[in-house]
This record gives sequence, structure tokens and C-alpha cells, in this order.
Amino acid sequence: MSPSTRGFALMLFLAGFLLVFHVRANQAYRASVALPSHRLVDLSVLIRRQQESDRALGDALAVLEAKQRQIEAAQAQGRSLDSATRRDLAEYRNVLGLTPVQGPGIVITLGADAARQSVPQAQDIAGVVNELWAAGAEAAAVNGVRVLATDGVVPLPEGVRIVGQRVMDPYAIAAIGDPVVLEGALLVRGGPVDGLRGVGIDVSVARLPKMVLPSYRGRVQFRFARPSAAP
Repeated sequence: MSPSTRGFALMLFLAGFLLVFHVRANQAYRASVALPSHRLVDLSVLIRRQQESDRALGDALAVLEAKQRQIEAAQAQGRSLDSATRRDLAEYRNVLGLTPVQGPGIVITLGADAARQSVPQAQDIAGVVNELWAAGAEAAAVNGVRVLATDGVVPLPEGVRIVGQRVMDPYAIAAIGDPVVLEGALLVRGGPVDGLRGVGIDVSVARLPKMVLPSYRGRVQFRFARPSAAP
């Protein structure tokens, strides 16, 4: 074989070797950087689970934020309701006479004559108190005993019983309201004062710019009245 032929054969051998080396190296590189198909499936499953977990956490966060807003709104409403309830309760207690009150008004005093031939009776006290209620009195008391419009005056052998307490004459009937109107209702010609004086009862009437009446000590209860059913 001539030297030129041997040189050409050597070059072909080297070229073939380099070609085989390049192909195998390229295959090895691809194998090194490529993930097996089963690992790709596993990775896609993990990604999908993570996305689902993120969505679940987002939904849970939204629910918690909504509950927080509801709680804050309820607390704010509870404070306003509590304040309104307190105001209503205070008003009801005032209407029921369960708190002391003050204001202008009059005091009418009923007493026996010097010989005690004419002594104020239960009906006399009740008549004056009812006249004061009708004239717009907002609170009343007899000898310091707070009375309501539902209270009666019970006669006793000596004195009367009002709100479970025994009261003796002279009877000082105090009423809070417009002094001019209350006094006018009692002093009208032929009215309560004229009638009492006509039977010998000693009567005096005085206006007061301010008086204090105690709270009601009786029990507010109804024997027959019941809350009506809603229509």
C-alpha cells in the first residue's frame, strides 16, 4: 500500500471515530438533561396539588376575612344596640317610677279641722291625686310615698294605706308638672279644693320651683292584662 493510500485510510478511520464519539456524546448530554417520563408525570401531579392547595388556602382566607368583617359589624351593632337598650331601660324605669325624679310642681296639704270633726278620707286623697293626673302631673307622692296611676288609697281605722304603707294626716300630696296648670285644676271654682273646704277640710296649696320625689317602692303587676298576640 502506498503511503498516500495509508494516509487516506487513517484519515477515514479518524473521521469515523470522531463521528461516533460526537453522536454518543450528544446522546449522553440529552440523557443527562432530560427527565424520565415518569418523573415528568410526578412533577405535574405535584404542581397540580400545590395549585389546588393554594386555591384552598385562598378560599379559607376569604372565609376568615368575611367572618372577621361580620364579627366587627356585630360588635359595632351590639354597642349601638346596647346603648339604645340602656336608654330604653332608663326611660321605662322613669315611666314606672322606679327612679327618683325632680322638677317644678305643687304641694296640696289636706288636714283635719281643729276639732277633728272633719278628717280627710281615702276618697278625698284619691280624688285630689286623680285630678292631678288628669291635669298632666308626671309624678306624684303622698307624704313621701311615691304613687302611680294604678295605685289605690285604702281606708284604715286611723289613716290610710298607700302602696302597702300606713299614712296619717295631714296628707301632703306632691305632684311634679306645670305648677300653673296643676294649681288651676285644683282651684277652679266648684273644683276639688272648694269641695274639700266645703266639708270642713283644711286645705292649702303651694307652688314649688323644684321638688324631689322618691322612687316607687311598690310592685308593678297585672292580674288580668296580658301582652296581646302579634296580629
